[in-house]
Amino acid sequence: MKRIAQITDIHLNEEWSVKHGSDPETNWKLLLQDVGARGINDIIFTGDIGDASGYERFFGMLKDFDFTVIPGNHDTFANIKPYYNPSYLTGRDEMYHSREDGPFKYIFLDSSTDEISPKQLEWLENELNTPLKILLFIHHPILRVITAVDQKYPLLNRDAVRTALFRSGRDVTVFCGHYHTDDFDKEANITQYVTPAASVQMEKNPLEIIIHSRYYGYRIIEIEDETIRTQVVLNHGSGFDVV
Repeated sequence: MKRIAQITDIHLNEEWSVKHGSDPETNWKLLLQDVGARGINDIIFTGDIGDASGYERFFGMLKDFDFTVIPGNHDTFANIKPYYNPSYLTGRDEMYHSREDGPFKYIFLDSSTDEISPKQLEWLENELNTPLKILLFIHHPILRVITAVDQKYPLLNRDAVRTALFRSGRDVTVFCGHYHTDDFDKEANITQYVTPAASVQMEKNPLEIIIHSRYYGYRIIEIEDETIRTQVVLNHGSGFDVV
């Protein structure tokens, strides 16, 4: 069985997360300790590392894991490159790529500009031409979530991305962040999991953005044969528990 920790939205060295009661640097240290204690070696980080001044520490603490990073809207490839520029990104000015593992194709998208560029969208459509099941990692959710964050800061061309996924006819499981909450949705062949932030959370309020720091966490993804199982791990201040 393959086990992956999906972590998202740590927002290191950003004043707004500290202002709302979060300690992202401590969270990052404790998160990685918990991942390691559970015997998980694979980490996929789905964006919003934070201010570039925190990148050296961020990547330095990942060195003992097998990890993949994609950017969020608070990140830029230019700032990430000095610390993380694997060979599969050579020649690209956006951080998107794919890989195959057994019955699955992993697709990683770059939505750091709040949209998927035309070049990247064309690439995605070609990548979806496969007999494999799709695991799609992206910062922004693709399916709508009933929350004020969705109304104010969505993926700008998500309808185009969603259409490409629908047309593929493949089973697509999306893992994302950005909305600082836990959410699940399914539409046709798309299953979407939104993962809580490693920093502050945002309540699922359709009228206004309400930020709190009562807990933080990450998601465990378990893959066995063609089956995907997932669970959220949260820390309310006294340690990490699966919920």
